[in-house]
Amino acid sequence: MMVFFNNFSKKDVFKIGIYGLIILTIAGCKQKKRYIKSPPHYNFSEVQSVSIDLKLREISGIVWDAERDEFLAHYDEAGILYVLDKSTYTILKEYPFGAKGDYEDIAIYKGTPYILRSDGMITKIVRDGNGVRGVEAGKLSISGLNDFETMYADTARKALIIICKNCAMDSKHEVSAFAFYPDSIGFVNHPVYRINADTIRSMSPHKTSKFQPSAAEIHPVLNKLFIISSASNQFVIADLNGKPEGVYELGKKLFPQPEGLTFKRNGDMYISNEGVTSKATILRFVYKP
Repeated sequence: MMVFFNNFSKKDVFKIGIYGLIILTIAGCKQKKRYIKSPPHYNFSEVQSVSIDLKLREISGIVWDAERDEFLAHYDEAGILYVLDKSTYTILKEYPFGAKGDYEDIAIYKGTPYILRSDGMITKIVRDGNGVRGVEAGKLSISGLNDFETMYADTARKALIIICKNCAMDSKHEVSAFAFYPDSIGFVNHPVYRINADTIRSMSPHKTSKFQPSAAEIHPVLNKLFIISSASNQFVIADLNGKPEGVYELGKKLFPQPEGLTFKRNGDMYISNEGVTSKATILRFVYKP
C-alpha cells in the first residue's frame, strides 16, 4: 500500500482522501427504503387495485351489501347512490336520493342503507314499490362547528355510530363518537365513547398530523373496530369502545386518499381511494386467518 502511495505527491494523496470521504458520505446518506408494516391478517404488498368510473372520482363511502351480493357507494358532493358489480366495480345502477350536499359515508343496518352527511345528518334509503328514495332519518344536535366523515353499523348496540373528524366539543386529546338508534330513539347527543388521540399518537409508527377518522367498520371475523384516518395516513385497530390496540401507517403511494372501508363476511377488506390526480381506486386485501 505504501509503495502505491509513493507514486503520488502529497497533494494527490490528499485529493484521493477527500474524494473517498465524499463517496463514503454520499453512500452513508443514501436513504434506506422504509418498511411499512401491515396490520394482522393482511399484507399491504399483496393488493388487487382496480380503477373505477370517473363518476365516482370523489368516492367517499363504500359498503358491501351481503344480501344483494353487490357494493354500494356514493359520490362526495352528489345525492346519488351507486350500485357496483361485486367483482369489477362497474356501475350497475344509479339512484338519486337527495339534493347536492357533502355526503361522507354509507353503512347498512338490517339490510337498509344509511348515508351520512358531514354535518351529522343521516339519510335512510327506502326501497319499495315507488322506487328508491332518501328520507331524513335524524340529525345530531350538538353545539359548535362539527364535521363527520365516518359511520358504521354496530349490531350489538343496535345502532349506527358516527365518529367526529373535527368536533367543537373535542380537545386535541380525544375524538368523540355518537350513536344513532334507527329502531327507537334516534340520536343520543352525548358520546357513546371517546377515542384517546394521545394513545394513537404514541402507538403510531410515524410522526403525523392529528387523528381524523375518514372511514370505519367492524371486522366481521375479528369483531374489532378498524378505522382509517386519511389526513394522518393512519390505520387503527381498536375494540368496540374505541380503545386503540394497534396503529399502522398507510403509505401515500397505495393510499393517496382513503375514504371508504368495508369487508365481506369472510374478512376480505376493501378500501376506496378518492381520485387525486387520476381515477379513484378500490383496493382488495385478502383476509388470512
